[in-house]
Amino acid sequence: MEKRPHFKATLTYLATKDGGIVTPVSSGFRTIIKFPYDEKEFIARQTFLETELVFPGDTVIADVILLEAQEMLDKIYKGMDFELIINSGTIGSGVVTDIYPLEYKN
Repeated sequence: MEKRPHFKATLTYLATKDGGIVTPVSSGFRTIIKFPYDEKEFIARQTFLETELVFPGDTVIADVILLEAQEMLDKIYKGMDFELIINSGTIGSGVVTDIYPLEYKN
């Protein structure tokens, strides 16, 4: 069963010269997300909504699924910002633009 996204966000990837990605990434790309008030880092899968490829310096809209982050989901809110990280380096930033309802199991 495919997991539903947790939220929609506007993502801005840094240009390569500013420490961002070097090559384009495709929808389904996984990064680490770090929220400003928490020291924890979460793996996130991004599904780009308006394009299949994102290039260094691009800003895109994406659906985001946090993996192994159930305790975090009720703390996310619209307008919340976060960093996109790979190998301990920041490659971009994001802002939550919409929260999707959580799925509840009976």
